[in-house]
Amino acid sequence: MAARHFLAAVAAALAGASAVAGTPGSGAGAATPGSATVAQHGPARATSAAVAARIDGEPVYAFTLDTIWQQRRAAKASVERRAVLDDIIQARLLAARASDAGPKEPAGVTVAFAPDVMVEERLVAALREVHGKDIDAAVKTLPGGTLDGVLTAQPPIPQPQLEAIFGRQGPLKLEIALSTEQQALAGKVDVLRYLLPGGEAASVTLYDVYHRQNVQGRLALSQQPAKVAAQQARRIVANAFVLHGARQRFGAEAVADLRKAIADGEAVAALQNLHGVGLDTDSGSPLLNRLSAEVSAQEIEAFYSQHKDLFARIDKVRARHIRVADEAQAQRVVKALQGGAAFAATARRMSRAADAAKGGDLGWISADGSKDWLASLAFSQPPGKPSAPVRAPVGPNENAYWEIVLVEEQVHGTHPPQSETVRYQASRMIALQKAMQQLDQMAEQSRRTARIEIAEAL
Repeated sequence: MAARHFLAAVAAALAGASAVAGTPGSGAGAATPGSATVAQHGPARATSAAVAARIDGEPVYAFTLDTIWQQRRAAKASVERRAVLDDIIQARLLAARASDAGPKEPAGVTVAFAPDVMVEERLVAALREVHGKDIDAAVKTLPGGTLDGVLTAQPPIPQPQLEAIFGRQGPLKLEIALSTEQQALAGKVDVLRYLLPGGEAASVTLYDVYHRQNVQGRLALSQQPAKVAAQQARRIVANAFVLHGARQRFGAEAVADLRKAIADGEAVAALQNLHGVGLDTDSGSPLLNRLSAEVSAQEIEAFYSQHKDLFARIDKVRARHIRVADEAQAQRVVKALQGGAAFAATARRMSRAADAAKGGDLGWISADGSKDWLASLAFSQPPGKPSAPVRAPVGPNENAYWEIVLVEEQVHGTHPPQSETVRYQASRMIALQKAMQQLDQMAEQSRRTARIEIAEAL
């Protein structure tokens, strides 16, 4: 199974749940036909989790397969259960190699959510999507019929503690990164305490809230720590309720396996990005940049000879223009042209440019060499249709004026083989080909060397 044909679907299926941390939680979705039984809360009733497959002896649980399959069916009803299992297996194999495929992210402040936070949010979103009605029913059995029924305390957070962790309120900062000492202090501050049905007493600390934020969330937390912490702590408790119920009904190992499948999808998505899947030639990754720099002149020449159509360009255009002093006059020109007036005659009558007597004739404009903004505008226009009025990019102390351009002819050709455009574009495309070949080989080798057992009829 070639990587380029299925990796995008694998990553989207395994990592693409709707909710992300720090955003409002998705509503409970209706269970699809054939979904697993209600994720009940109460005394543990987990049964032995069924296994769908084993990879080198490690199980892939049927619960994981069915949850992801039902998600996929919501988008495409015809998707087959076995095809989803194949994707899960391939993602797991590739994820095992992903950590060795590229450089690690540098430590420090990151804009995005922590990987474990993102995976948990996607896990909870998957459970809500497939078992939403059951989760809602479980909530209604709580005291008061809401999640407040599991809360046992919301201790006040003394202002000195908040200041010791986040500092005194002042000008808005660009980023918030707590020191190791501040994180330790935050870990000792309870924001909410709760007791899940059939579970043990637990709490959400200020560190838990901090850890689950991206850079914008941490800024908000630092500005209004008590308010934001309370809001986000409730979200954490809601997630804990969903996961607790799923573990009780389906088993902790099965839920952990679904979490792993989602993490595998995240790893595959990162692997795709490294190898340029879905990227254009101008997008970069460390691997693509390295491969591009290693492309030889001979490879570029061969690629150019085989793919000249990829280097098509407009060699030259013949154009006319009309220049007027303000936008009102430009609109009058447009109205005249739309009414059937000839462009050249209108230029002679209304243009204030030096070439007005020649009907605004700009002659032939070549693609080679430097071009002023008017020539660049002409190259951006389709032939035979006057452009919309465009304000000239004049300086602050210069009088503005408007231009209307008509391209009468275009001559098409290709970029010269020795041009920088060919060198750059060809080297990027060759690098992308090589990266995709590496990804294909990685996928094929991982499948070929693994011991895969399908444990049930699919």
